[in-house]
Amino acid sequence: MLGTNLTEGPVFKKFVNFVIPIIAASILQLVYNISDTAVVGKFAGDAALAAVGSTGNMAALLINLLLGLSVGANVVCARMYGAGDKQGLKRAIHTSMLISVIAGVIVALLGELFSKKFLEWMNTPPDVIDGAVLYIKIYFLGMPAAFIYNFGAAILRAGGDTKRPLFILMFSGFINVMLNLLFVIVFKMSVA
Repeated sequence: MLGTNLTEGPVFKKFVNFVIPIIAASILQLVYNISDTAVVGKFAGDAALAAVGSTGNMAALLINLLLGLSVGANVVCARMYGAGDKQGLKRAIHTSMLISVIAGVIVALLGELFSKKFLEWMNTPPDVIDGAVLYIKIYFLGMPAAFIYNFGAAILRAGGDTKRPLFILMFSGFINVMLNLLFVIVFKMSVA
């Protein structure tokens, strides 16, 4: 793994270079739902805006859950990396990625089964709940990929590499916005 060695030399500059990409990546992940909301609000109308907007808290909860869970993988991998335990690091990486796939599938299934109930608990207005359920179910379908990204990013960060996860997220964010525009404006898919 390539990255920043924070244990040698002047720490402040290395620390800033390490932390800024992490902060930017965290903000970008939260912007995904905001970009969806902006596109449907501009091009699909008020009902679509209300449907997608009413899922914002749930989307933020999911992203923060992902970030929190991936910290465990980060800690274990950083410990193995710092100790120079290549075999332990290899096991930790494989275990973390397996957990990310399994957890992502479980969360996606739970979301598909219970999305409407979750939104009802959040007091989503009845006139927008059908659109909100459609949107959040699609959002939940992406959870396996989101888990894989977050655990993979945590592993890279464990070795000091905070830039590659940020670049990956920036690229996927750009693709997200472009596909939002394509599907909402060109294909008139509104909330879906």
